[in-house]
Amino acid sequence: MKKSLYSLTLFDNLVEQIDSLAFSRGTNRSQLVNDILASYLGLQTPEQKIRTVLESVGENMAGELNVSPSSQNNSIYFGKSLKYKYRPKIIYMYEFKNEQDGQYAVLKISSRTQNQNLNALFNDFFQRISIIETKHQQVDRDCGNERTQHKFVRAFKHAGSIDRDEKHLSDYLTRYLKMIDSAMDNYFGDYEEDDINDRLDSIYQYFLDNR
Repeated sequence: MKKSLYSLTLFDNLVEQIDSLAFSRGTNRSQLVNDILASYLGLQTPEQKIRTVLESVGENMAGELNVSPSSQNNSIYFGKSLKYKYRPKIIYMYEFKNEQDGQYAVLKISSRTQNQNLNALFNDFFQRISIIETKHQQVDRDCGNERTQHKFVRAFKHAGSIDRDEKHLSDYLTRYLKMIDSAMDNYFGDYEEDDINDRLDSIYQYFLDNR
């Protein structure tokens, strides 16, 4: 939906209540008014669709990861302890980026560890995943992966577009997160094994290829 600027004359006490309700929901006045009017007219705003998609992904992952939804910026966080000797904490975060040509999902993965050896392993893992994605031609043409130190950012400008069917979008984001989580567990469990690339490739294909 395209947004434009409109001028409305409203009662002061009505605006006060709208602002109070918007604050309690972690949103703003304009977005709340949009939501209320869309609901009354039987429409769905992109923000409502985003919340529904993220809630669905959260429900799909509830039995596998710790889920922490955020109402402030339409994002959702997943936490886990990595299967590695230090049991480091890993954070997965899905959010939607808003650009002029539309909104799309972005996955950010990070760890707060300061261990240099572990950070080097993270970088190696993310590089392997990027190579596998390129091999299977699954990286969006103008997005791709970004790796900075021990962080990984995956933008889904096409596969994660909010314009996609709601069910297919939540299903895709769920499968990608399951893929990356399973691949990470396998990698850090036996990263020195000679067949690690083959195993990561098999995991990728299981969750994402031809589906």
